Amino acid sequence: MREKHANRIQKTINRDWKFNYYPSEEEDLSPIAADFDDRAWPAIAVPHTWSTYETTGELHPFIRNPSEKDGSFWWYGWGWYRKKFTLDARYRSKKIFIEFDGVQKYSKVWLNGQFAGEHKGGFTSFYCDVTDAVQFDRENILAVEVSNRRNDLFGGIPPMTAGNWNMYGGIYRDVRIVIKDKLHIPFQGSALHEGGTFITTPDLSAAGGNVRVRTFVKNEYETEVDCRLNTRIWGPDGTLVTGMMSERRLAAGELAEFDQTSGRIDRPQLWSPETPALYKVTSDLELGGRSTDQFASTFGFRWFEWNYSENQLYLNGKRTPIHGSNRHQEYPWLGDALPKWMHGRDLRDIRFNLGFNFMRTCHYNQDPYVYDLCDQYGILICEEVPNIKNIAFGADIQEQHVREMIRRDRNHPSIIMWSMGNETNHAADPRWAYAEDDTRILHCRHCAGMGEDLPHTHRQMLMEHMLRCTVRGWYNADVKPLEPANHQHTGHEEWQHDQSLTRNGERLLAINGGKWLYADHGCDREYLNSPLNHINPKGWVDGYRMPKYLYYLWQANWSRKTMAFIHPYDWTSRYLGQRRNITVNSNCDEVALYVNGRAIGSLHPAESNDFTVVFTDVPVEEGTVAAIGTRNGESVRNEVVMAGAPAKLAVSASHMRIPADRSGIVLMTVDIVDEHGVHVYGATNDLHFKLDGPAKLVGPDCYISDTHKCNEMEGTMYIDAPVSVPVRSTETAGTIRFIVSSPGLQSATIEIEAVAPAQDTVEGIAEPPVTGGLLTIKASSESAGAESSQQADHLEDSVEDIDFRGADEASYAEKMSKWIWQRNLHINVGTPAFAALVDAMVVQLKKDRGLTVADDYNFIIGHFNDCCRILAFIHARKWNGQLKQKLAHDYIDAIITRGVAMDVLHEINRLSDENLNLNR
Repeated sequence: MREKHANRIQKTINRDWKFNYYPSEEEDLSPIAADFDDRAWPAIAVPHTWSTYETTGELHPFIRNPSEKDGSFWWYGWGWYRKKFTLDARYRSKKIFIEFDGVQKYSKVWLNGQFAGEHKGGFTSFYCDVTDAVQFDRENILAVEVSNRRNDLFGGIPPMTAGNWNMYGGIYRDVRIVIKDKLHIPFQGSALHEGGTFITTPDLSAAGGNVRVRTFVKNEYETEVDCRLNTRIWGPDGTLVTGMMSERRLAAGELAEFDQTSGRIDRPQLWSPETPALYKVTSDLELGGRSTDQFASTFGFRWFEWNYSENQLYLNGKRTPIHGSNRHQEYPWLGDALPKWMHGRDLRDIRFNLGFNFMRTCHYNQDPYVYDLCDQYGILICEEVPNIKNIAFGADIQEQHVREMIRRDRNHPSIIMWSMGNETNHAADPRWAYAEDDTRILHCRHCAGMGEDLPHTHRQMLMEHMLRCTVRGWYNADVKPLEPANHQHTGHEEWQHDQSLTRNGERLLAINGGKWLYADHGCDREYLNSPLNHINPKGWVDGYRMPKYLYYLWQANWSRKTMAFIHPYDWTSRYLGQRRNITVNSNCDEVALYVNGRAIGSLHPAESNDFTVVFTDVPVEEGTVAAIGTRNGESVRNEVVMAGAPAKLAVSASHMRIPADRSGIVLMTVDIVDEHGVHVYGATNDLHFKLDGPAKLVGPDCYISDTHKCNEMEGTMYIDAPVSVPVRSTETAGTIRFIVSSPGLQSATIEIEAVAPAQDTVEGIAEPPVTGGLLTIKASSESAGAESSQQADHLEDSVEDIDFRGADEASYAEKMSKWIWQRNLHINVGTPAFAALVDAMVVQLKKDRGLTVADDYNFIIGHFNDCCRILAFIHARKWNGQLKQKLAHDYIDAIITRGVAMDVLHEINRLSDENLNLNR
C-alpha cells in the first residue's frame, strides 16, 4: 500500500517575504537570528530586485547607475530577505530542500540561524539541504543574504564588470520547498553532484530509434536498500509508449546512476520548429513496494549536425536555415524580476509574430520556464554562460556555471548549442562541456585563447548580425535627422529599416544566423545620440515592446502570418498636400494601395525586393491610406487614418484580474488619440498616472517624453505613445482604478480586479502572511555620485570603431599607438602602462582580424584608466623605489594584460591601510 505523503512534495514560496537593504560593505549577520525584529522591513513577493526605481527612486527605466563608478550605494551593500514557514511533524523523517531558480548574484542561505549554503552566480539554479535545521510544528526562519557587487570579492563571478547588460540584485526567480523521501532523485542542475535525468536518443532516424534514460538516485538511509526504478515514456498525446524497469541495491549514502535504454520506438514524432512534438519520461522510484519519489522530464526525438562545408544546420536530415535573434530577460521598471507571463508574451511574439526559429538566450542562462516554452513553440536555442569581455573570471566558478547550465537544461530538445563565451579571452574551457554532454554543438563567439579553436564560432554562424541603435518614435529624418555611418551611433527608424535591405547583392535578412536584438535593454554603455545613457537601443521592439519599423520588415520576410504594414508616419498631417513615397512591408503576393478608396496601384512583394514595396509620389490628403494584400486566396488589410490634433487619452490593460499577493503585475498601455479615437503618431504629451485601490505604480507617476534628450542620465524612454506603465498589486483584494491624465487632453480610466490568489495549499506546509513598512533608506548624494579619486593619465571613450583591416599584423602596434595618441594628446606614450595597453589592443585586433569595435576599445581603456589611478596613488607615496616599481608592474600585468577586474577605491584603501608595512 502506498504510504500517504510518501512521494515528492513541492511548494512554491514566492509570497510573503520581508526585505531590507544594508548599504555597508561589511556584513551584518543579525537578520539570521530567529528573534530578529523585521517588522519595519517592507513586505515583498518574489520575483524581486532592489536595483530599479521601485526601490532606489532613481529615475531610469532600467538602472541609472549601472556601474560602481556611477554610484556605488546600491552595489556595495547587501540585500537581506527573510521568510517564515512551518512544517508539520509528519515530515520529520523526510529530506527538506529549498530550491532557488535564480538569485543575483552571490547568495548565502540560513535556516533558523544555521548556515545552509552559498551560491556564486546570478543565472543558474541551486538548492540548499536544510533537513538538519528544520524545526517541525514551529516557525522556521529562512534568511537569504545577497550581494550584487559586480567587481565581487567572491572569486570572480562572471560577468563581473563587463557591463554589456545589467545585473539586478535580488531573488528574482521562483523559490520552492521540496520534501523528499530519503531514497530520492536529487536536484538536477548542481555542479557538485548529478541529479535528475539525462535523456538522449541514440541511433535515431525517421524510421525509429531508442531512448536512453540515465536517472540518478540517492540513498540517504543509514542502511543499504534494494530499490526499483520504473521508467515510462509517454507520447505527445499522453499515451504510454513503452516502459523500463531496473532493480538495484544501493549502499547507505550512495548516489547511483541507473542507465536504461528502451526498445526500438517506430516512427516517433520528430521535434522541429515546424512540429515541436514533446514526449515525457516519468521516473517512479520504489522501496519495499511503496513509491518514494517521482520525477518527470520532457524530451524530443530529433537529431542534428552542422555541415561545416556549407556552414548550415541539418535537423532531422533536412537543411534548416537559421533565422532568429537574441533576447535579454528585462523590462522597464521591473528589471529582471519578471512574472512568467511576460517571458511567455515575448516568446510568443518572437515565434508566432516574427517567425524566429532560433534564439540565443544572451548572454546567460534564463528562467527554466523560457526553455520549456522554447520546447513547446519550436525555437532552436543557443544557451550561453555569462563569460564576456577580457576579464580574468574565476576558473572554478566558470566550470561550476558550465556544469550547472548543462545539467539543468540538457533534456530540452530546443537546445542545440552550448556557448562558452562571447567577446572574451577568458571563455569557459570547452572540455567541461564535452565531459557533460557530447550531443550538442559547442560555440564560442569572438573568443581568443580558450575556445577560439572550437570548430563552431562566429565564422561558421553569425550571432549578432544587423545591429543598429534606433529609437522607436524617431520615425524618419524629419523627426530626428540622424543617419550615422557607425551602427553604434543612434539613428531613426527609417534609417535602420533601409540599412537592412539588400546591399551589393547581399540579402542581409537571409544570412544564416542570429540577428541583434529583440528588445532594447539596460546596460553600462553610452551610445552616441541616444536619449538616455545606459540603454542599448538596438532592439526591434523598444523596451516597452512597441515595434520599430524593422520589426515589420523581418515579419514580412519570415513570419508565416499573412501581413502587410504601411510605414505610418508618412501619412501624418505634417505632410498634407505633399506627395510622399509610401512604403509597405508585406509577405503577400500582391499589395494594392488605396487612398480614400481610390486605387493608387499594385505592387508585388518578393524576395528580390526584401518583401518591401514602395508606392511613389502618392498624394497625402486627409482620410485613409490602405494596403490590401492577397496571398494564396487570403486577404489582409492594413490602414492608416490621418489623425487630427491630440484630444484625449486611451488606456488598456494586459490583464483584467491579477493576484492580490504583491506579485501581480499588470501593464497599463496608454495611447494618445484625436477626437475620433485615432492614434496620433508623434504625440509626446506629458502623461500623469494615478491609482485608486490596492495597487502601486512600479515606476514614476509621470512620463515626460525623452524625444529631445541626448545622452542624459535620467528619464523614462517614453518617446511617443503608446507606452506601458507597470502596476503592482498589494496584499489586499479589491478594485484597482488607473487614471491617466495630461494637460489639455481628456483623461482615461480603466478598472481591473485584484483577486485573492489561487490557493497553493499543501498539507503540512504553512506560510504566515506578513505586513511591512516602507524602505526608507536612499542613496546619499555623495554615495550616489560617481567615485572620486585623484586623477591620473586618463583616456577618453571612443565613439569610433578602429578599423585596420587590410593592414599587416606587424603594423598593428604602431597604428594603434598613433590612433590613441592622436585622440588623447595629453597622454604619456612612454610608460609601461601604455605599452601594456597597446599590447592588449593588438591582441584584440588579431582576434577580430583588424577590427576593434568601440565597445571593446572602451572596455579595455577602462581597465587602463583604473590601473593608472592606482599607479598615481603608488607614485605619490614615499615608499621604497623598488617596491613601487614592483607594485606598478604587478598592477599593470593584472589589470591591463590579464584583465583582472579591480575596485580602484578598494585597492587604494587597502594600500593605504598597508602604508606602514609597505614603507619598511
